[in-house]
Amino acid sequence: MRKNRLIFTPSFYAMTLLAIILGYLNEYVIFALTIMIHECGHLMMAFFYRWELEELRFFAFGGVMQFKGELNKPNKEDLIVSSGGVIFNAITLLILLLTRNYSSSDLRLYFYDYAIWAQIFVIVFNLIPLPPLDGSRLVSAILCCFWPYKTVLLITKWLNLILVIIGTTLTFLYDIRQIFFIVSFLTYSTIKYNKQIGYIFQRFLLQKKMYINVDLPRKIVEIRNDSWEDKIYRGYLNSFQVKNRLHEEIKWLKLKYQENDTLIVDAQIKTD
Repeated sequence: MRKNRLIFTPSFYAMTLLAIILGYLNEYVIFALTIMIHECGHLMMAFFYRWELEELRFFAFGGVMQFKGELNKPNKEDLIVSSGGVIFNAITLLILLLTRNYSSSDLRLYFYDYAIWAQIFVIVFNLIPLPPLDGSRLVSAILCCFWPYKTVLLITKWLNLILVIIGTTLTFLYDIRQIFFIVSFLTYSTIKYNKQIGYIFQRFLLQKKMYINVDLPRKIVEIRNDSWEDKIYRGYLNSFQVKNRLHEEIKWLKLKYQENDTLIVDAQIKTD
């Protein structure tokens, strides 16, 4: 049975029903179209790099995509795909601003202004560096150019907590009730993400094993008394240097997942 790649969560239907009850259906449709434009931006960039979509899930305030082997893609591709949605919203915003003066009625002008506001909101909101927003993926892709993936996950974990504490404090301190729901959602998603960091790292290792990407740039990583898993980089084909010998990551990943029980390496490396 083929998996349904397009999923609408209960929160999406609840928000739609709420918009109908409160009489904001037209505004909600404009906002939903803005989200569609945003997701199309991601899809266009992903299809350009031939990423295979596994799932597109829509919830109340946006959508989340999953691609096959996405944790074993070049950092440059990840940066471009992650920024695709914001780029499409920025292009749409520019078109709306250029054509706004051609509106012939007050009602149409009202919808123009709302559409402009929706583009700005989605752009700013998605650039917040908190999961599952694009800003978090952009920060992660940049950090992965300089540090091993386990270190990047640790950095983003503490960055997430600091940003959530600051956002929550400012919301209550200045009584900004308009963004209380958004702050609550980001707090929940951050706590959920931070709890799953161990799972994310193991998923990363498994994807490097399952979806071997020969187009990745090569990176030599020196290992002494560390665990090789702690030193593995995302966005690279890792070669581990132990003394004067190099070992390819795929050999150790096969050993980890017990596909080559006879493999012997000439160094005592912790596997944790």
